[in-house]
Amino acid sequence: MPRPEPTQLRVFSTFARARAREIAEATGMTLIQVVEAALRAYSPPTGVGRLVRRGPVLVVSSGNRAVTLDEAQKAPCAAREDRP
Repeated sequence: MPRPEPTQLRVFSTFARARAREIAEATGMTLIQVVEAALRAYSPPTGVGRLVRRGPVLVVSSGNRAVTLDEAQKAPCAAREDRP
């Protein structure tokens, strides 16, 4: 029976690593349990600017008007043209 691969979490922030370690030591949880609990509890802010929640994704609201297929297809090209 093969051994399961160890879970690997890449956190590049030294503050986040230290804080997760502190919480793990204070609660008796593992680092992975601390991170999983934090991710489960996180709820992105809603109503910020024109962002609207569409399932698990935040998108910019188009207001009350419908976006046509032609507009949706032209949007990525227009965004690329606007880049310096």
